[in-house]
Amino acid sequence: MMLRVGYRIYQNFLLPSRLEAYRVLLKSISDQGYTFLTIADLAACVRAGNMPARTCVVRMDVDSDLPTARDMFGIAKSLDVRVTYYFRLSRLDPGLMRQIAASGSEVGYHYEELATIAKNRKLRNKHEVDQQLPDIRAAFARNITIFAKSAGYWPLTIASHGDWINRKLRLPNQYAIDEALRKQFRIVAEVYDAWLNAPVTARFADIDVPKWWEPRPPTEAISAGVPCLYFLVHPRQWQANIAENIRMDAGRLAEGLRYNLGCTLAARRRKASMPPLDHTVSDARPR
Repeated sequence: MMLRVGYRIYQNFLLPSRLEAYRVLLKSISDQGYTFLTIADLAACVRAGNMPARTCVVRMDVDSDLPTARDMFGIAKSLDVRVTYYFRLSRLDPGLMRQIAASGSEVGYHYEELATIAKNRKLRNKHEVDQQLPDIRAAFARNITIFAKSAGYWPLTIASHGDWINRKLRLPNQYAIDEALRKQFRIVAEVYDAWLNAPVTARFADIDVPKWWEPRPPTEAISAGVPCLYFLVHPRQWQANIAENIRMDAGRLAEGLRYNLGCTLAARRRKASMPPLDHTVSDARPR
């Protein structure tokens, strides 16, 4: 426990910039002759059955820390590497989003309407979420419109954000995204679609110190030239933005407290509104 706390403190406040390591990673992949695909490119290649011999997909979820996301975009652009960037509604940056799109990279919507409504309405299980699906889908429709106004175009692909409430409910945000929404907004793919991920042969995600990568460092796979590499990266893992990290962690703590308190109060109200049990004993006896 103490070790985890120590790692978290290091990650939040002491982590030096790892941006040069990010540059080295992208260059090493490029030097091995990989073609960098956006998620929309990947979807098109899979649909056409025409995957390049060596492909690499780099996806960045901009959960937080816009300054670092901007720095990482600059690195990728300098190397002519195309990346897909997914922006949460709370992190929309029209200037950066439009620069990314103009460079040939992709900007997509990092959505979380199920999680947001579940937290706000203190939903406790799948049954309660199912009752709110029309409102969740309506919120998605409103929010993707806001996203499109910031980005300057409608996103081709979307990516579910993972929140603590999703883990608690055991329901990912994509649970609410039905075929009608996809058709309405001409969504080509959701990043967790099984068909989209079928060609991927080696997948890596950046994680906290001390491991840095899950399930293992990517060096061996890159050197071996595996056919399709897939990287998921987050700005927070590449340098410490102290103010942003404090704000994010404090926000999560406050959300959790509000949710638990709200669920407790709701349970008490439900209990108080129940009719009292009838404890009288009937005189009727079988004869």
